[in-house]
Amino acid sequence: MLKNVFFVTALVTVFLSACSRSTENSLDIQHIVIIGVDGMSPNGILKANTPMMDSMIQNGAATMHARSVLPSSSSSNWASMIMGADTEQHGVTSNGWEKFDHQLPPVVATKKGTFPTIFTLFHDQQPDAHVGAIYDWDGFGRLFEKEDVDFDIDGDHENNTALQAVSYIKEHTPKFTFVHLDHVDHAGHALGHGSPEYYKAVQKADSLIAEIVNATKEAGIFEKTLFIVSADHGGIGFGHGGESLAEMEIPFILYGAGIKKGHQIEETVYQYDNAATVAYAMGLQTPQSWIGRPVKGAFIGNEKPALIYKRKEQITQPKILPDAGYFEPSGGVFKADSVAVVMQNPNNVGEIRYTIGNAVPTMENSKVYQDTFYLKQTEIVKAGIFQGDQLVSTIAEANFRLVPENKEEPVAYAIYYGEGMDKLPDFSTLKPVKEGFAMEFSHKQALTEDVQQEQVALVLESYLDIPEDGKYGFFTNSDDGSKLYVDGKLLVDNDGDHGVMERGEAIELTKGKHLVRVEFFNGGGGYHLDVKYQGVHIPKQIIPANHLYREK
Repeated sequence: MLKNVFFVTALVTVFLSACSRSTENSLDIQHIVIIGVDGMSPNGILKANTPMMDSMIQNGAATMHARSVLPSSSSSNWASMIMGADTEQHGVTSNGWEKFDHQLPPVVATKKGTFPTIFTLFHDQQPDAHVGAIYDWDGFGRLFEKEDVDFDIDGDHENNTALQAVSYIKEHTPKFTFVHLDHVDHAGHALGHGSPEYYKAVQKADSLIAEIVNATKEAGIFEKTLFIVSADHGGIGFGHGGESLAEMEIPFILYGAGIKKGHQIEETVYQYDNAATVAYAMGLQTPQSWIGRPVKGAFIGNEKPALIYKRKEQITQPKILPDAGYFEPSGGVFKADSVAVVMQNPNNVGEIRYTIGNAVPTMENSKVYQDTFYLKQTEIVKAGIFQGDQLVSTIAEANFRLVPENKEEPVAYAIYYGEGMDKLPDFSTLKPVKEGFAMEFSHKQALTEDVQQEQVALVLESYLDIPEDGKYGFFTNSDDGSKLYVDGKLLVDNDGDHGVMERGEAIELTKGKHLVRVEFFNGGGGYHLDVKYQGVHIPKQIIPANHLYREK
């Protein structure tokens, strides 16, 4: 009797599996083209002139709220896009990753030693399928095994990349084509995300996407082709790599064969869902090690998923002035007896409530912001938007550091030039090109217009006065790499070629002055450095200049 139960269960399982495969095959998707645009944010599509992508959204399925993985850097996210997994699984944790030079090994690996990609699935399960990868950034080519694709070319420029993709589609009518365009990211780093030039780069990406779509029409495969348009990350200012929505949110557009028209994707979509969606459309079995889920609700014949918890409407956090720039708290360092604090509510709803100190604002501990007020000493200010008695925004933070007008700049710095830097150099082999003093551990006073901004390294040193014995945490937040030493001991290792990334460690210190040394480099593109600390009675904050000294 027990055997009969097992037999019936097996038949049901086979039947359900067959039905599932039948549903996927009934979509009549015979070709897939992914077009990934490096650094293209949803804001870029919404504000640039993008008729092709606008048409894809109107006649396909889309969300402007898909999310990158952390860190919001290129290598980690292109890897996740093609590997159906996050950094914890595939191990591509930074732009410094190399196949045989990395810290975190993949949880599983192919015979060639890499985490399985969507290209691997085609190679193993549909060996007759013609598969191609055409990419503008040569770094993309190191993320997959060359034997898994039939066509592999570094286009070396967005125009040539698109041209190669067009020629490839017309000649081979491939089953799967992956196209990577890099110029939008270049515009963000060089001229700023949200700049007119950035939007022009997005507009150009749109025209190149149109050329690729038209190639499928000329090849006679358009009606049976599914297009996916997405990005690796967004950006803010001249960089990316952090946790802000501007850096983390990406577009995800499905268009063409098998896709609903005018469908708004309401479910959550993550970077690693891209590969899983391709596998679903092509009837490929995904590895157990993948965590990506196909966006099934966008396909014809599938119902929308039932969402118990829905996406929260974003209320923008208040703005605290003066703004210190991107990637660090508002405020700044001021040689003055007092400083004005101004706040703005960028929303049409709610009120600003704030605290002075480390406490997160609540109805009980905060004040309603009504007008400019003044601080007379170094302070932390935190603020949020409240509706009724509820905090509805993320918290804005400002670090105001006040020092006497006669205080000398306490941080000694030295600037060095290098070549081919993808990590901190050996400073003992270099001679400084410029030396001076700055008010804080930051790039701002040192990397001025009279020195080169790329292939440059910086060393900063100062004595920090510790008020009492105890454990103290130190943090560097940098793009690219940095290290922090206390009394000659390496404490924080944040080295490597990466976007804005914070790392920290703690150390027991005695009361008195301790030498803090920070090393920093920028290989290319945007850059940033700020340094924070915290103690038992000191909230986490930018190390204030009023506690720094040139001598012990």
